[in-house]
Amino acid sequence: MEALTFPLDARAWFQRWEAMQTCYVPQRVYRFDLMLYLAGLDPDRAVHILDLGCGAGSLTWRALHIYPQAHVVAVDTDPVLLAMARALRPDATDRVTFVQADLRDGTWWTPYDEAFDMVISATALHWLHAAHLTQVYGRIYDVLRPGGIFLNSDHVASDEPRWQEAYRRLLERQQAAAFRATGADTWDGFWQALAAAWPVEAGEMPRGADDVWEGSDDGETESTHLAALAAAGFHRITMHWRNLGDAVLSAEKPARSSR
Repeated sequence: MEALTFPLDARAWFQRWEAMQTCYVPQRVYRFDLMLYLAGLDPDRAVHILDLGCGAGSLTWRALHIYPQAHVVAVDTDPVLLAMARALRPDATDRVTFVQADLRDGTWWTPYDEAFDMVISATALHWLHAAHLTQVYGRIYDVLRPGGIFLNSDHVASDEPRWQEAYRRLLERQQAAAFRATGADTWDGFWQALAAAWPVEAGEMPRGADDVWEGSDDGETESTHLAALAAAGFHRITMHWRNLGDAVLSAEKPARSSR
């Protein structure tokens, strides 16, 4: 199937995407950099990175900035966001492979057994319910090389409902203030505006993400993440940063796997 071509000004729409995401996700770029620098990979080496739920490529492009010799496989289910990401950097086609796939589908993972030094994801895996998240964690383990690292920045709920409810209220207050201050699109507003601007000659704007959502805006609980990662075989599982129900976590595949 031929990849979709983005028929609009990709950079302008990417900037709108970034403004919207930044309102929803406090300290977003800081969290990107925290993950990428914590990985501690050699920036002069041609490392291999997998970006899960890459969207418009925000984390992928940041990874290439910090690891300029890297090759990234960037996966998302939405053809429009992937088309936008490709259009942003046509000069990087030898550095980034964009893959349209559902993370829950086990078939596309198969060619990548022990292929990656690092797997990263940002504000994507909370779309999965606990059973599928556990499956994905097992597949992440399999595609990492021994000694490789997985880092995730996402909604990670408190195990204490009282605190999670308080986190949600405070985060929603922060988000509302950010949208008022910036005038950025909301999630629905972004997609409505993009659909309205989509040229008639390009056909109906496709969407691949509408039937993916099955999780929670809060994400799965911390204990669910920790248990699923440990069950997959990871060790040195660490929460590096937490704020209002969001977290940056890492997990390492042992250098000599026993699986």
